Parts: sequence; structure tokens; C-alpha cells
Amino acid sequence: MRNDEVLYNKIMSFADANDNVRVVEMNGSRVNPHVNPDQYQDFDIVFYVADHELFLRDQSWMEDLGDIILSQTTSDQRDSVDRDKGSFIYMLQFKNGTRLDLSVVNIQKIKSGFHRDSLSMILLDKDGYGLHDTRNESDYYVKMIHIQDFHYCVNEFFWLVPYVAKGIARKQWFYALKHLDMIRSELEILIDAWIGHNHHYHISVGKGKSRYELLMPKALYHMYELTYATVDASKIWNALFSALDLFDQIAGELASMYAFPYVYSKKEEMIEFIKEHYQK
Repeated sequence: MRNDEVLYNKIMSFADANDNVRVVEMNGSRVNPHVNPDQYQDFDIVFYVADHELFLRDQSWMEDLGDIILSQTTSDQRDSVDRDKGSFIYMLQFKNGTRLDLSVVNIQKIKSGFHRDSLSMILLDKDGYGLHDTRNESDYYVKMIHIQDFHYCVNEFFWLVPYVAKGIARKQWFYALKHLDMIRSELEILIDAWIGHNHHYHISVGKGKSRYELLMPKALYHMYELTYATVDASKIWNALFSALDLFDQIAGELASMYAFPYVYSKKEEMIEFIKEHYQK
């Protein structure tokens, strides 16, 4: 039996035997029909419980699931959730390579009709709530870009570009690469919107932009690939110029699609500015 099957059986056995657990739900990639299963998939599980504070007081149950090498809870996160909201998260990495992200949620949330994840499968329902499985990605669809978001993205992208050039000129490679990452984040906002528009905003780009290769034309995807660089001046320059080219193309198309204002000469202005002051 595979390690993930062993973990699944332990989760279900525990939930079935524990009176506090009333409903078990699975979310995430294991529910998603568009994801090819592999050995690295986590388990995203929700326990809907009668007394969620009981889980917080006694955490010995975790030991029954396997040998834990790493763990993180809501309390360990910078943006921690108030316990009074009736939910708590345990993220457990086991030594055998399996991982469990377990949300413990007060059953009252089901009774109040709160929004469940669009990728949800009910594994256990002790009280007959009759919850339906929903196996679509609608919660993760790209959101339509609005003029304020477009303006901010364009402004921030071009504002950050000289920082990359300055870092290269100073031979501060990590400074340059850090700001290259920052401008790529702005670029990705527009790429997401471009992909979303072309799919009527019924599309997810996947975790970590994992579907870009499938959703972008080869030429554009190759330009995106080139925005990544190693600690090498020429490669960082090439990555920066590739980012400028791709951003300008995507921004121009979005501006045309939505009648957003965009200065089409800005890319060339920035290139001239960089060459004059930093690329000597």
C-alpha cells in the first residue's frame, strides 16, 4: 500500500471513531479533475467538528497519523486567524513524504450556510447534512482586471525597472535579482488578466503559474521564461529586457481590449534611459 493511501486510511479511521468529528471534506488538487495525480500531492482535509476548541486543547491525535518531521499551525503564521472565528489549521509534514493540511472548523459554519470551497468532496457525513460535491475551479478563476489595478500595475512595473539596472551597474546581483522578481510579479498580474480575458474569466492559471505553458502562445511563454536569470550580469540584462518586451506587449493588448490608458512609448523611453545611465 502506498504511503498516501496509508495516511488517507488513518485520517478516515480517526474521523470515523471520533465523535467530535461530524463531517469530513477533502479540497484541493486531489478533488480537481483538471490536475494529473502524482506522488507529491498533499491531502487538504476539513474536519467539521462539534467542539473545535477540543482539538486545540488536546493535540495528541496527531501522533496517530504518522511520524511528523515538520508542522505549522494557524498560531505559527504571521497573519493568524482569531480562534473565535471557529476554525484552526494544522499543516503536517510526515517523514515518509506525505503531507496533510487539516482545517478544523466548527460545525456551526455548515449550519449557517457559509461558502465552501469550489473544490470539495464529502468523505464522511455522520449527521446527514446532504452536502454536495463540487469539483470545479471557480474559486480560483482569474479575476477581471479593472482600470485602477491596471494603472497601479503599469506604474509599479516601470517604477521598479531602474532598480534592476542600478543593481547590475553596482554589481549588486541579489539587489538586481530581487527587483527583477518584483517586476515579474507585476508582469504576472497582467499575464493572468490576459489569459483570463481570452478564456472569459473561467480559467485558473494554477499554483505558481504552473499552467502558463499550456495557456500562453509558445513565443510569449518563451519570453516569460527568459525573465528568470542567474547571478550573471548579461543574463540579468537579458531577463530585464525580455520582461520589458513582454510587459509592453501584454499591457498594450489589455489597454486595447478594455480601452485603458497606456503610454505606448514608455518601454522605449525606459530602454533609452537605462542605456544612458546604467548600461555602459
